[in-house]
Amino acid sequence: MLFSQTTPPVVVPLPTSLAFTWQSGATLPTAKSLAVKAGTSTSAYVVTTNPTSTPWLSLAPESGHLPAATTVRVNPSGLGVGIYASAIIVTVGGINLPATIPVTLTVTPPLPSLSLSSTTLSFTSPPNPPVTQTILLNTSGDPIPFTAAAQGATWLTVSPKSGVVLPGFPTTLTVSVDTSTLTPQATTYTGKLVIAATGVPSTNKSQNIDVSVLVNALTPTVSSIWPTAALVNTGPLTLTVRGTGYYKGTSVKVRSSPTPLKTTFISATTLLADVPASLLTAAGTLNIIATNPAPGGDSTAAAFTVSSTPVVQAVVSSASYSTAPVSPGELVTLFGTGIGPTTPSTMSVISGFVGSTLQNTTVAIDGRSAPAICVSRDQITVQVPYATSIGTARAVAVNNGGVVATGSVDVAATSPGMFALDGSGQGQAAALVFSMSTSSYAVNGPTAVAHAGDIMLLYITGEGDFATAITPRTGYVIPSTLNPLPQVNPLPTVTIGGLAATVQYAGPVVGGVLGLLQINAVVPTGVPTGLTVPVVVTIGGVSSQTGVTLVIK
Repeated sequence: MLFSQTTPPVVVPLPTSLAFTWQSGATLPTAKSLAVKAGTSTSAYVVTTNPTSTPWLSLAPESGHLPAATTVRVNPSGLGVGIYASAIIVTVGGINLPATIPVTLTVTPPLPSLSLSSTTLSFTSPPNPPVTQTILLNTSGDPIPFTAAAQGATWLTVSPKSGVVLPGFPTTLTVSVDTSTLTPQATTYTGKLVIAATGVPSTNKSQNIDVSVLVNALTPTVSSIWPTAALVNTGPLTLTVRGTGYYKGTSVKVRSSPTPLKTTFISATTLLADVPASLLTAAGTLNIIATNPAPGGDSTAAAFTVSSTPVVQAVVSSASYSTAPVSPGELVTLFGTGIGPTTPSTMSVISGFVGSTLQNTTVAIDGRSAPAICVSRDQITVQVPYATSIGTARAVAVNNGGVVATGSVDVAATSPGMFALDGSGQGQAAALVFSMSTSSYAVNGPTAVAHAGDIMLLYITGEGDFATAITPRTGYVIPSTLNPLPQVNPLPTVTIGGLAATVQYAGPVVGGVLGLLQINAVVPTGVPTGLTVPVVVTIGGVSSQTGVTLVIK
């Protein structure tokens, strides 16, 4: 007698894989359909994900009877640049083998934008000229060439008038005012600076910085306030406001409120101001100013922070964004909700050193003050002090106007990370190529390829404490007069396309903070060519992150 064996149906998905791409800041990707059948079976099915906790992936419906038609959606909001993977599992009753549909989500960087540390500048005279002020330009991604020009004000100048903003390294514009030809008056003179991004695609082509100057002898100033911060809903408090130009008619107010605070005159340099509880009910910044009756006017603002308790969630290399240990002197980025001020700011240089305070925010690592490169509400970049001890779980403390957020970081002798062109730590390196045939520099890329024999200028951080002859060196900005420039000894190892490159120089960048390392390496003969030739730097036995590439022809 012959027996027939029935082959169970196979679960067949269509398509067999799903891929989504999302540019940060854009609208969410369009949902996709997933059809599943198993012959003519109408058995019950269940749709799940693997891993089960894939918050950016959702399915509907999640169960039913074959044939199935499921809608797949992704929500990449909050995800960083990178590639994310999951899988959809379709399990059908009576069929042992479920169907697995791989799902990938690629998050790409947004178009670069040119950001300004401020869109307004206010000067007061006398003195004449008033103290110069600075605007810091940052790019959110690729390098952006720019021009800066004063308009509508012959008394206004800016320097430099053009340049290139590199990712991770703000460009400083110095703004000057000459009031020698202006007549004192109760109202301000106004002008503007036009900052234009040129030559590359960006989200903002032109931006204005409004500049005003009040010319009279009676404008007060605010040099400091105490305290500088309070927690939400802590109740009323009294501020001590210090500065110049105060008298009994001076009042203190919050810029966003038309009603002055109750003000008590103490001396020509000190005032007391009562802040009511109604102004402390929500997190934010109160811009505190002193004001005199006309023609005196308002002082510049001092920021008072109303904050909830934040937490430092991660400390990573500013170049690689790796969570590996960092090194003394390395530029690192701290992430956490509400750890910094609501108004972003970038570094100030004082007597040749990067200051440790920005927007009333300071960072200490291993109990030592860290130079502040840039601060914002959820992200702060600092330099790890060179005196930081090697070891695990070194304490990190952010003091945001009196509100302290804590965390920890592991510290190693070296931990090189290479800067990428888009600031993500992956892809095209932020590298210049010096062409031996044209004797010119260009940003390496498809339109400025490198050839064997050309010199690549690579930029890294995390090289460790190598310039020990410089004291002190934490936050030290390399002057043009420093000669000779210190170099890493022994020189780093550089490979391009897997081949060893001759390193000609490995030292600081003039005008940059010690801790930003420039490496000049000769592209080796026989190097592989292409748009994504890998480059790796090794210092102290530790290599930079993988995934950083050069364009070689």
